[in-house]
Amino acid sequence: MNAVLASWARSEVLAFDCLFRADGTAREADIDGPEHLRLELGGPVDVAALVADPPWDAGSVEVIDEVELPDGLGYVVHGDSGLGHLGFIGRLGPDRGLRWLLTTSTGNPFVGASVDWPLAHFVNDWGSTLTLDLTDPDFAP
Repeated sequence: MNAVLASWARSEVLAFDCLFRADGTAREADIDGPEHLRLELGGPVDVAALVADPPWDAGSVEVIDEVELPDGLGYVVHGDSGLGHLGFIGRLGPDRGLRWLLTTSTGNPFVGASVDWPLAHFVNDWGSTLTLDLTDPDFAP
């Protein structure tokens, strides 16, 4: 089991401001504050280096809710990591196995989600919405 899946199995996050994939890879993820929620994905992140020397104290993952995707495609989840300002969103497969997890230290906890296939809308505790296209290669399973 790779570090991304092992962390998820322990209900923990590895680090913040990353898009983690179930295959053990990650990319930088920058969300422009809790008010606007503009997402920009960057280059690859060395997950092994994050595990060896995490940039912040990792918090435990608290899934607030999950929303079922149509046609048995799985679920989207959202929540926080118990440190107050940290949030995450993710996608699970039909077996509820992790497909990807986006963690953020600037987007705040995500408290709501809805799906209008292929779009998923995630609302943070400021009432701002981040919309992702779940058919985009970055957010597909």
